[in-house]
Amino acid sequence: MAAAYIAQERKLMEGIEKPEQDVRRKPSFSTGRPPGDNRSAEQIIADNPILKNLGHQKDINREWAYRRLGDWTINNKDPEARADAAFNAARVLNYIDTSLSANGEHRGKAHDNGVLEGITSSGDARRGTPAGMWKDFTEQGYSALRDDHRLDSTRDSYVKADGTVKSDLQWFAGEVGKKTWFIPGLSNIFNGISNSEPGIGGAIEGAKAGFDKTRADGFDKALASAVIGDIKGIAQGYADAVRNNESTPQVVKSALNAVGI
Repeated sequence: MAAAYIAQERKLMEGIEKPEQDVRRKPSFSTGRPPGDNRSAEQIIADNPILKNLGHQKDINREWAYRRLGDWTINNKDPEARADAAFNAARVLNYIDTSLSANGEHRGKAHDNGVLEGITSSGDARRGTPAGMWKDFTEQGYSALRDDHRLDSTRDSYVKADGTVKSDLQWFAGEVGKKTWFIPGLSNIFNGISNSEPGIGGAIEGAKAGFDKTRADGFDKALASAVIGDIKGIAQGYADAVRNNESTPQVVKSALNAVGI
C-alpha cells in the first residue's frame, strides 16, 4: 500500500523541473526522487539553499531528521539513498520556507529566502518560526506541516509576524511601544524599531516609519487643528492616532468608537 501511494505521488511530479521545489501541495510522506531525476545528493543540496544552509544547532534535530527522511550526508555511503534523502529533506524545508504567516499573509523578504529563521543563540527553535515548524516535524513527522501552509501562531513576544526573531533591542523597543500606547508618536516609533530589519540602519528606518505612521494616523490633523485653535479637531486627531496604534488595547479602541471621537 505504501509503495502505491509513493508511486502515485511521484506520478504527480512528472514534468516538473526540480519537483522538491513545488510547494503547491503539502508533503505527506517521503517519496525519494521521482523516476528520471538522476541528481546526486550534492546536486540537490546545491539546488536548494534552505537545505544547504541548514545548521547543526540543538533544535535542528538532525538525528531525528535522518530517521524520518534518510541521511543526506557523507555518513550515508549509499549514493542513491543519500540523493533520495536530500530530495525528501529539501521538499519539507521548501514547504516550510514558503509558508505564509500565522495570519495568512505573505512574509515579505523572509519568504523563500533559503534561511530557516527562528533559532536562538543557544540553539533553541522558537514556536511560530520556520525553525519551530522544522523542530516539530523532526519530532512529530509530516503531521506537523500545516494544510493551510501557514506558520504556527505564537504568543512569543520575540517572534515577529513574518516568523523572524527580534534582537534584544527590537524586543525591548516593542515592550516600550506596548506600554506607551497612549503617546502614539512615541509608541509608533518604538514599534517601528521593533518590527524593523536587523541593524542600526533598519532601526532608523523603522523609527522613521513609525513617525510617518503617526502623522498619517492623526498627528498632522491634530497639528493643523492646533494652529487654528480647533479643540475638537485636536481631540479627533489624537483619538485617531491612538485608535490606529497597534499597541492600543482593544477596550480603549472600543471606548473611543462608542463615544464617537
